[in-house]
Amino acid sequence: MVKGNYSSRIARQIVLYDYVITGGVFGPDDIVKALGIPRRTLQRDLIDLRDCGLIDLKYKKTGKRYEKKECKFDESAEGRHRSHLLRLYRLGTLVHKLSKTSSEDLDKYEMAMREYNEFVEDSKDDPDITEEDIADYKYFIFLHVPDISDILYDLKKEYYELFPGSCERTRQRDFAELRNAGFEIYYSQIYHSYIFMYDNRID
Repeated sequence: MVKGNYSSRIARQIVLYDYVITGGVFGPDDIVKALGIPRRTLQRDLIDLRDCGLIDLKYKKTGKRYEKKECKFDESAEGRHRSHLLRLYRLGTLVHKLSKTSSEDLDKYEMAMREYNEFVEDSKDDPDITEEDIADYKYFIFLHVPDISDILYDLKKEYYELFPGSCERTRQRDFAELRNAGFEIYYSQIYHSYIFMYDNRID
């Protein structure tokens, strides 16, 4: 998240939505401080999040905190504003529902794969190392490492399951907008797959 330096209005609103759905109890002062946006901008953005059907935050003077409520798309919206709301709903839904890959799990897998490949390469110069030794080493090195199939997901398939009426150009634009908003979603040439990364490590 890039505090106070958003590439577009919709990027800022996606970051705001991610903050409010993943956060606990908070008020306007918490959001203004965390995201670095003016209070008036926050109020306008919350209206858009409500009108697009993602979330409605009702301010409670008691405790000076927001209360999360469900809402529906504002069908009275027209023109460019309606298009903005539809796209905001789509992007917010993607942030919330697309499967994410743990950076820690992917690091563990890639580290184990490097160690295994190095062992295989070194074994070429050691006639005492058998195929069985290699298989045993692979079993040992991956014993507590998640399988790659369990940490990577078919994000294109998930996208079209969520929004079957979208075209490929729209999908590409949506993923690009998520990147513009600071989310780590990219196509990996190594795994031939899109990856939506999140960092679950505690420093």
